[in-house]
Amino acid sequence: MKPSFSFKSVLALSTMLISPTVANAQDEGLSIQPTISDQIIVRGQNIPDPQRATSQVATFLSADDLERTGDDNAAEALKRLSGLSVVSGKFAFVRGLGDRYSSARLNGSVLPSTEPLRRAVPLDLFPSDVLGGATVQKTYSPNYPGEFGGGIIDLQTLRDPGEPFLNVKVGTGLNTVTTGRNGIFVNGGDRDYLGYDDGTRSLSGTALGDIIDSQTRLSDLSTAEIEAAGEGLTNSPLTVIQEGTLGPDFEASINGGGSFDLNQDLTFGVVGTVGFDSGWSREISTRQAIVNSGLQQDFRTRETNYEATVNGLLSFSLEWFGNSVAATGLYIHSTNKQAQIDQGFSAGAPGLTENFVHVESSSFIERELVMGQLAGEHQFTDEFEVNWRGAIAQAKRESPYEQSLTRLLDPVTSLTPGSGFTHADFLGAEVTAQGFSAYRPISFSALDDDTYSGGVDLIYFVPLSGPRELEISIGAEYSENDRIYELAAFQFAGGNSLSPEAQIARPDFLFSPDNIGPAPQFNLVDLGLTGDSSYEADLTTIGAYAQIDAELIPTFRTTVGVRYEDGEQSVTTFDRIGNQSGFDAAIDNNYWLPSATVTWNFTDDMQLRAGYSHTIARPQFRELAPSLFFDPDSDRAYRGNAFLVDSEFRNYDLRYEFYLGRNQFLTLAGFYKTIDNPIEEFITATSADSFETRFINTPKAELLGGEFEYRTRFGIGWNDWTDRRDWLFAVNYTYTKSEIKVDAGDMIVDPVNQATRTEIDATQFGFDGAALQGTPEHIFNAQFGWEGDDDQLTVLVGWVDERILQRGNLTQGVPDIIENPGVQLDLVYRQNVEIANTDFTIGLSARNLLGTQHEEYQLSNATMSGRTEFLTYDRGRSLSASLTAKF
Repeated sequence: MKPSFSFKSVLALSTMLISPTVANAQDEGLSIQPTISDQIIVRGQNIPDPQRATSQVATFLSADDLERTGDDNAAEALKRLSGLSVVSGKFAFVRGLGDRYSSARLNGSVLPSTEPLRRAVPLDLFPSDVLGGATVQKTYSPNYPGEFGGGIIDLQTLRDPGEPFLNVKVGTGLNTVTTGRNGIFVNGGDRDYLGYDDGTRSLSGTALGDIIDSQTRLSDLSTAEIEAAGEGLTNSPLTVIQEGTLGPDFEASINGGGSFDLNQDLTFGVVGTVGFDSGWSREISTRQAIVNSGLQQDFRTRETNYEATVNGLLSFSLEWFGNSVAATGLYIHSTNKQAQIDQGFSAGAPGLTENFVHVESSSFIERELVMGQLAGEHQFTDEFEVNWRGAIAQAKRESPYEQSLTRLLDPVTSLTPGSGFTHADFLGAEVTAQGFSAYRPISFSALDDDTYSGGVDLIYFVPLSGPRELEISIGAEYSENDRIYELAAFQFAGGNSLSPEAQIARPDFLFSPDNIGPAPQFNLVDLGLTGDSSYEADLTTIGAYAQIDAELIPTFRTTVGVRYEDGEQSVTTFDRIGNQSGFDAAIDNNYWLPSATVTWNFTDDMQLRAGYSHTIARPQFRELAPSLFFDPDSDRAYRGNAFLVDSEFRNYDLRYEFYLGRNQFLTLAGFYKTIDNPIEEFITATSADSFETRFINTPKAELLGGEFEYRTRFGIGWNDWTDRRDWLFAVNYTYTKSEIKVDAGDMIVDPVNQATRTEIDATQFGFDGAALQGTPEHIFNAQFGWEGDDDQLTVLVGWVDERILQRGNLTQGVPDIIENPGVQLDLVYRQNVEIANTDFTIGLSARNLLGTQHEEYQLSNATMSGRTEFLTYDRGRSLSASLTAKF
């Protein structure tokens, strides 16, 4: 969007604000006041860019903001902005609406997702080192795709290098519940510390790998062939969970670039960055679940994660005669190596009366994003410009050897069955595994998500009277998202007649070649050959828009436009043999999506915006696939619904803006949304201790809210030290009230019966009057600190109110799962120093100083307190230090 004051407008303004006589007199150094008749009142010139450059309600994250907060990635940085919160550390919620209602782009281009459950992009993938800023647009404009609920997040990579620079950074960090503590892990391969597998987890050249590639059933093979497949799996490095002291975090990066004049008309720019970040996290959590007020699960869990991220960015640009072309390449590889031990009570555990189980799990999940983009801006005349962009991107997720071993236990030593002991006694006692090993599932999954996108915008400027002009924009965009998710799942069955000594052996001895073979030994069998364990999906959208942006009436800027968008979405499920389930889903819709915004610049430093738009939200791929999927990140099982339909929004916005000076402003906003067929997640119990998350279209919902933001800079003259620093205070608050509406007679498609499309009474789910999933009522952020010539300190406070993480099932007595993010207090400090004639920056940060826990819980009378801890653990306090050399 071109600023409302172009060069021509500013020139015209300067000649109209003063008469030629006055201008000539000023050139001679004389002081002559213009007459009233010579003046034209122009409003809004004190409103800074980028707020003045857009007619939409938007929030901006600048490079200065990224430096001041010191956040590691885009997800952490964006949660500082008004109206935004982040769930699971990676998914952005705008104005309380879930990740399915918000979309992310990179430099205006579509991004793929590494998440098998979502099309939503995990923003923790983007290290802050590769970002130059971000724009969060909260009102819809038709130059963006129609999938727009809460807002759209457009991340901008480093583009304008300016003067040549080179920075080298190293850093380290610790966490009070992790660093130096005893953690658990599997050895894995020699390159695990970099986040890359060295072949230890590869199936290439193995018997099982050949079976998967040839789509052969294990039941079609001979006993000897099945035995060879089981014995060929990597054993000890991936099955034995060990203990050891966890080390500190580590980070290192190099970034540099510069602009160079190739001749007087051509400028070449280059900027690049490469970085590595790694660290451990340790969780000691309580995991409980209830059905009909009865405790069904009660586990104490030890979990350790090692995360390593490698990133690289390279961008080139050429500028000449009002034209620019930029090429950007991005590579991000992020890995999570996890080990987990669950021990506790499970009502559905077979075999023993006491139902005590011990589960050891491990996984190695690699996520990767590769993207190439080419974009151009061309100013052909003062009145006409063309902007274009094209991008190819691929996201991958690989999870080999995702496995667990469940043992059923008899408590021994001082615990005697029938003596009145409780499972709480068991959880705190030393136990010896007796009885038998129940099962060991093992799976191999891979996700490939490819996107191809391109767009063009034609902009024509028509001069009006004075400094005003009319901007006419037309454009088109094409995007295609192809995704394939493949799962090969197996299980070692049998082994129940092994000797007691073998049954309690460590996993690599238990599953040694001596114990693999025909019954009564362990035997490898297929899992998930039901035709729906894997899926292939596609979403193709073609859109075109027209928009007029003009100040037809002085001080009133009006933007009116419409977008036509056609979207075809399909999901086909199949098993690893290639058999399809028959429950395929397809949605083919087209929409006319209008949008209108009016901005009134009623003073030099104030303006009022009002807007209306009609937008949509499509179901995500996995939500349409009626297959069972287990998410290792959350330890939850999901099953899609092939009968989901698109959600439709009507959006109403109003915002008052008061600009007080450089980076100083006050804004007040209100918003109201109606949603037809919003998609909600809910939990259903499939057995005594087994739960699935499913998806449903509720009839309708309403969202009402308000936002307040204030930012100011000021001086403190107490002494010379305070007087030499620029002080900053910023605060934002968002209130959101959401409510699902279910009227008598409303029907919804049964989300459990997948065989046929069956409508049932919507009132039986008890949704009426409930808040939307994921929508907190209150979000608050504050910053306070100073910026000096050589130092900078910022105190950051954030609070997100409780929200429904997953909706329960009233008919089964499963309560909602509530997440309480709580209050986060952080401190960031930077100091510039000179060492050996080289400039350095020392960075220090302290995170979660209040020690706020991660809390997910259910409310019922199943426990003495009435609260069941679904997933609760101590996050600890994190401290980090870095040193950056600037050349």
